Amino acid sequence: MGGASKWGAFFMNIIVNGNIHDHTGPGSLDVLLKELGARPDAVAIMVNDQVIPRADRAGITLKDGDYVEVLSFMGGG
Repeated sequence: MGGASKWGAFFMNIIVNGNIHDHTGPGSLDVLLKELGARPDAVAIMVNDQVIPRADRAGITLKDGDYVEVLSFMGGG
């Protein structure tokens, strides 16, 4: 479970694409995408089975135990 570490930083366990991810930070999607090395302009995001429009991402705060899907777009032929 998440909480404050002995150094005072906040952390939480969230599920990202089916895998446990130890997220350290304020629980923002922007910080999570940076942790994952994902380009915010090149992914779609779902939190707890709800699609999050790009314009709404800044207003979303993740919580311990949330399920996040980060979907990357691929081109090809």
